[in-house]
Amino acid sequence: MKSIPRVILCVSGLVSISILSLVTMPVDKEANVVGWSYNTTRNTTNYIPVSGNWTASLAPERGVCDRPGLLVMMVCSAPMNFEARQAIRDTWGAERKVQGHNMSVYFLVGETNNVSMQNDLQLESDQFGDIIQERFVDSYNNLTLKSIQMVKIATNHCLNTTSYLLKIDDDMFVNVPRLVSLILAVNKTRNLLMGKLICGARPIKNPSSKWYSPTYMYEDKTYPNYLSGTGYLMSLDVAQKLFEASLSTPIFHLEDVYITGICARKAKVKPFDNHMFTYRQLSKEPCEFRRLVTMHHFSPQDIRDTFRALNDSNIERTCAGYKPKRNTQSWLYENVISRNRTVSRRSRCS
Repeated sequence: MKSIPRVILCVSGLVSISILSLVTMPVDKEANVVGWSYNTTRNTTNYIPVSGNWTASLAPERGVCDRPGLLVMMVCSAPMNFEARQAIRDTWGAERKVQGHNMSVYFLVGETNNVSMQNDLQLESDQFGDIIQERFVDSYNNLTLKSIQMVKIATNHCLNTTSYLLKIDDDMFVNVPRLVSLILAVNKTRNLLMGKLICGARPIKNPSSKWYSPTYMYEDKTYPNYLSGTGYLMSLDVAQKLFEASLSTPIFHLEDVYITGICARKAKVKPFDNHMFTYRQLSKEPCEFRRLVTMHHFSPQDIRDTFRALNDSNIERTCAGYKPKRNTQSWLYENVISRNRTVSRRSRCS
């Protein structure tokens, strides 16, 4: 038998070593998620104490859910978003009794290193008594911590007084009367987790993406079905189940995937879709919005204008015979902009 030329053996050896190196390359060679590097602990109890005692640096003096009510709305906000919070207080957040049912609203924020901003937050908290500031840095990648804290607060302070929890962002408009009508129509006080359902979404591997997900944070090829984090509704027993599930589930930085997908699956809670919740940027036409519960990408002025229009005494006459229209902006957002941003993250639910 003729011997194999040494050059072929050398090349084959190099190729084998290269392939082996790729296969055995450690996952920490991936780009890190800011604030959540490969070696950062993702144990929930390292960040959110299990104790029922208050851990917040700012909290309402009268407590949370201090009176019986149908719904508590917890608004995830950033420390600097003073105008958004005030717009909500002056509009849909001011609706404290709807169809005979009590509502309550609180704003969840994290910590800031800006001393002046912190002083302003303290004054805002003293004046309105609706700020809950927890002891973690406020950032996009810490939104999961904010939502874990939310379900903890709901579990410890609202479980015996309130039936439902709405998680909502501060750039959202909430049609509170429509929401209350939906709650009463659904009439499900247990095992309810509802919002805009996202199915079959795949982790994005581009480190420049807002939704980047390295393998060391999430190994599976697809996410469990989950609800858009812009706004979702749950019964209080579900809040308790999600909080308990989070205590034994490694933190994942994409809040909606973690809370309503990963933790919900672990807690055996199924998220449900409802078309009245939307994360898309639609027309701000009041007649269009009357049929919806939530709408996204609202500036403080948009919130004020929409609330004023929906409460106009002539709204019934104005919207009589109104037919929803597909304007160019809405079509572009749904079919081009939104699709380009999230094509590898989300797909239609069957």
